[in-house]
Amino acid sequence: MNKRKKAASSTTHPLNQYDKDNSFRSQYQRVYQSFKERPKTMLEVSIETGILRANICRYIADMENKGLIQRLYKAEDEHTKCTAGYYSTDETLFTKPDVSRLNLFDDGRI
Repeated sequence: MNKRKKAASSTTHPLNQYDKDNSFRSQYQRVYQSFKERPKTMLEVSIETGILRANICRYIADMENKGLIQRLYKAEDEHTKCTAGYYSTDETLFTKPDVSRLNLFDDGRI
């Protein structure tokens, strides 16, 4: 019985070294930093970082929900020659919503 315990403990991997979550965090941070440099498309970040575009799309959706990234504009992509969204995580470039347009009534009623 002791042999079995030893075999099991020697074959198990430490969680901090082989955890799937570590690669997710690493990719997530690399994507975030890449968009911080300048506004880019998902394809540009994919080419630059080597991360699959499907993963980048998922990370952007998560970042948008958290308010960390914003699509600044749409323009022709230099690689595909198709219209693409240019995203940035630089908060100084974010467009702020016009609060006066959000009010339905001028007298302060909701």
